[in-house]
Amino acid sequence: MTAKTAQECFKQISQPGNVGRSWIRTDKRDIRFGELQDRAGRMAALLKQHGAGLGERVVIATRDDGEAALLFASLVINGVTAVNIDADTARERAIALITRSKPRLIIVDRALKERWEIQGLGFDIVEIVSEPAKSGGLLGGLRKKAPTEGLHALLAQVTPVAPPAHVPPETLAYILFTSGTTKQPKGVCISHRALFAHLETLSRIYGYTDKSVILNTLMLSHTDGMTQGPMIGFYNAATVHRPFRFEITTLEALLDSVYQLRITHMVAVPTMLSLMNRLGSHQSDAFQGGDFKVLISCAAALEPALWEAVEQTFRVKIINVYGLTETVTGGVFAGEIVGTHRYGTIGRPIDCELRVVDDNGKDLPDDEAGELLMRGEMLMSGYFDDETETREAMRDGWFHTGDIAKRDAEGLYWICGRKKNIVIRGGYNIHPEEIAEVLNRAPNVREVVAFGVPDPEWGEKLVALVAASNTDEQTLLEFCKGSMEPRKVPSRIVIVDELPKGRSGKVVIDEARAMFEQPAKAKSSGGSDAASRLLDIASQCFRVDRNQIRLSATPQDVVGWDSLAHMEFVVSVESEFGVSFSPREVMGLDRLDKVLALLEAR
Repeated sequence: MTAKTAQECFKQISQPGNVGRSWIRTDKRDIRFGELQDRAGRMAALLKQHGAGLGERVVIATRDDGEAALLFASLVINGVTAVNIDADTARERAIALITRSKPRLIIVDRALKERWEIQGLGFDIVEIVSEPAKSGGLLGGLRKKAPTEGLHALLAQVTPVAPPAHVPPETLAYILFTSGTTKQPKGVCISHRALFAHLETLSRIYGYTDKSVILNTLMLSHTDGMTQGPMIGFYNAATVHRPFRFEITTLEALLDSVYQLRITHMVAVPTMLSLMNRLGSHQSDAFQGGDFKVLISCAAALEPALWEAVEQTFRVKIINVYGLTETVTGGVFAGEIVGTHRYGTIGRPIDCELRVVDDNGKDLPDDEAGELLMRGEMLMSGYFDDETETREAMRDGWFHTGDIAKRDAEGLYWICGRKKNIVIRGGYNIHPEEIAEVLNRAPNVREVVAFGVPDPEWGEKLVALVAASNTDEQTLLEFCKGSMEPRKVPSRIVIVDELPKGRSGKVVIDEARAMFEQPAKAKSSGGSDAASRLLDIASQCFRVDRNQIRLSATPQDVVGWDSLAHMEFVVSVESEFGVSFSPREVMGLDRLDKVLALLEAR
């Protein structure tokens, strides 16, 4: 089936029967398709004022999910390339991404503009200022005050104009910077052709219609959040719910919302499924309200045992998706709904082709492992302004994924390993080279190697082996916090005299892993009383100085005590003390002295 274009989707949501329907519903806003229609017309006028025409780039960065969705979709509708930057990006990297993308315009939260200090970069900047609160009218009704500054004031002043009637299919819809060092960030270029071809594939496989109600709380600055959220809603005139950020404390509410909001499709990453399976089994009927159709797992490998456990516990059908940012979101699908229900497989390609090849590019027979190659309309156009990287990844029309895979006799594909140096932590891709680049700038550091180690809850965690003197782990962790997003800060840093190297002078990763494990084991064997051991674990998991943490500490006191670190902490405590906490206990562990009390009771 031929994919719709952005202009055809725009006409669809502009129909009288659709303009009043909800598109995005967050905890703060109910954005209807009529608002998107109006925003696209006003953005067309504003973009013209700033000289941003077809294919020109506009950077957007905001913590307001509703605003991010409106801006992204409006830019796509107008044929302007969106460069969506994570609001948690550290200042140095943010400046590097903005400078690299050479935008006509930057639309950014006022707080981010000030934190990143981007006023002097030479690009036009429009601030996003929080919309004024609603005020009571003479009759007691509520109405918004007219905006007086920032983006919304500018949009209110312009006269809407019609978006372009045609956007050439090779025009870039967006650029998503996924990796690379600050000096050479790597931007994935996705064209209108690729984006809308893949939206059509997803819609057909998952059975999306204008009656679909989608639950997706993934980050909108990443492809699975935006593409499988607001954009798939735009493509189908469907409603997308983002009721709150996914955290341990919102897990019960999230599962309750599946029934309460009459959700038909839910998009999740394996880490979310792992937490659901461990902490939410008492809500095993969450998907049994009659409306729900499919649970979609994406962004990271879905372990066979977890896949089976979630399907059995919650009596729900899962579609496991394999893909990369370079393929929009997916390309290979597995699950009962698509006829490939084998736990552990990534399934079969749909609307694309796969090959498994050896190091010389020769196709391998079934059951032999080699690099997985992909070809199809959903492939990226290349890496932004980087011909060398593009040539390396795209050869003769085939994208080299960097993953090692094999095909079995039934035509199912299985991932066996990874050729690319990448760590996937909770569905979030981390490139160790970027972390090494930051640590190499720290005082007294000579050399760094960063890599991933297995983690039961998050798939992998990032660690670093550092050759340094006159410094310690906590000092280096604090240095990282000031230079990168919180999700990229290593779980552990081990300081050594020298990194292990082979004859060629390159670091031997296997030996580095062994060196990393030795001090970890030694540390765990030390410590006498339970309180001291507990504080050691908390210090490591929350990335805080051991001398600065107390048993009275709570998540409000410790910056690093987020949901990700909380589960790392729980798993580490269970392993260290040989105990197992119930789901209720895990969600209620909001003070270290509570944890100690539970340990002593056992």
